[in-house]
Amino acid sequence: MKEPATPEELLEQHKILRSDPKRYLEITNQWIRDNPNNSHAYFSRHQAWMRLDQPHRALDDLNKVIELQSKPHPISFLSRGEVYRHLGEHQKAINDFDRGEAIDREKWQGDVLGLLYRADSYAQLGNEKAALADCARLPDDFWTPGLNGAPAGDRTQVAAELRRIAAKAR
Repeated sequence: MKEPATPEELLEQHKILRSDPKRYLEITNQWIRDNPNNSHAYFSRHQAWMRLDQPHRALDDLNKVIELQSKPHPISFLSRGEVYRHLGEHQKAINDFDRGEAIDREKWQGDVLGLLYRADSYAQLGNEKAALADCARLPDDFWTPGLNGAPAGDRTQVAAELRRIAAKAR
C-alpha cells in the first residue's frame, strides 16, 4: 500500500491504524524498506507502536524522524514529548514540549494539546506554578475529555486537577 497523498487516502490509512495497528505496522515497515530516509514513514510507524503498547519503539522512531528532518517540526517534538509523558519521563517531555514551542510559538498556542500535556507534566513534577501558567494559556472555551491521562474538563476544572496533582507530587 502506497503512502497517502490525499486527505481521503490519509483518512483510509488512519482507519487501518485504529482498526488493525499490526497491519498498519506492516504497511509502514514497507514504506521504510522502500525509503529508509523517509521521516514521514517513521512518524507514521510510531503511531502503530503506541497503539501496540510499544512506547520505546515509538520513541526510537521519533528520534529517527527528528534526525532525518532538515528543519525540525513542532509536531515531532510534541509527539516525542507525548511518548516521554506516557513513560512518566516528565522532565524530558517538558524539554520536548519547550523545543516544539520554540520553533513556532503561534502554532504551538493553537494546538492546545501541547499546553495541556506540558501543564500535566509540570503538575506531575510538583510545579504547580508552571502547570497553571500553561493552563491559563488554554482558550476560554477549552474543554477536554481527559486525553491520554491528562486532566478532564474545562479550563477551571483542569486547573483544579493540576493543583491536586502538583500537591500530591510535592
